[in-house]
Amino acid sequence: MIQNRLAVFGGGLFAFFLAAGALLLYLFGTDTYTVDGRVAGIQNEGRTLVVEHEKIPGYMPPMIMPLPVADSSMTAPLEKGDAVQFRLAVGDSASIIALRTLPDTAVARNPARTTTPIKSAADGGAQMLQQGDRVPAVLTLTNQAGESLQIGDYRGQTLVLTFIYTRCPLPTYCPLMSKQFAALQPQLRERYGEEAQLLSISFDPAYDTPQVLREYASKYTDRLDTWTFATGDSSQVERATGLFGVHAQKTGSEEITHNLTTALIGPEGHVRRLWRGNDWTPEDVRQAVAQVAEAS
Repeated sequence: MIQNRLAVFGGGLFAFFLAAGALLLYLFGTDTYTVDGRVAGIQNEGRTLVVEHEKIPGYMPPMIMPLPVADSSMTAPLEKGDAVQFRLAVGDSASIIALRTLPDTAVARNPARTTTPIKSAADGGAQMLQQGDRVPAVLTLTNQAGESLQIGDYRGQTLVLTFIYTRCPLPTYCPLMSKQFAALQPQLRERYGEEAQLLSISFDPAYDTPQVLREYASKYTDRLDTWTFATGDSSQVERATGLFGVHAQKTGSEEITHNLTTALIGPEGHVRRLWRGNDWTPEDVRQAVAQVAEAS
């Protein structure tokens, strides 16, 4: 009996150290943060937890966002509105590696809703574009060289645009959008040359000056003939974000919470596809561009 207990104990101890070792290997080269928040939803059969979390000091502001979990069993007992504390590991991606529930009084009812919205053109009556709508040709921005550009300048070309800000700290948000564009650009160049263009629009014009955008661009591409980085004055940026349904909230001098929108605009200036969020791939966009090219 004693030997059996020792065997069970030894096996359990081995499993513990095995799991701990795997965790240490996983965490090597990553940053980790302990975060309090509330469950806002559960997606992908428990593999993704949508959390409304408090500010993560030194990393990011309060936000409502989907995060993958290390094991779907972690979300099984959870319900929307539950107060939770989780361990967020951030490296090339971000994911929840540990999670526990908290007393309801331990977390604010809406921990991410203490931010100040950035004025959006949608708030001023501009209608958000839908698939098939024509993008206003006079929508004006400023590129990384400090030169004025209009969306109408892309007439006759296929345009894929997305929204970023250069100080975005979350790997699965703006940095991922830029990495996806970096992977997409050579594919489009090889097939379509300058007839397919990429455009990254910053909604942080106060910080993302043309010089900052040039420096940011150099991290992802050395070919600015088919990939433009743009910003503009506040009214221009507000109009662009409003038209494409990008909602941003400024929570500090450097922190902006936001959603993600990527759009495909055909040579005639109509919205052909809209991707909301970050679950599209370069291949998805490449195929959509090919369909537009074949129909043109």
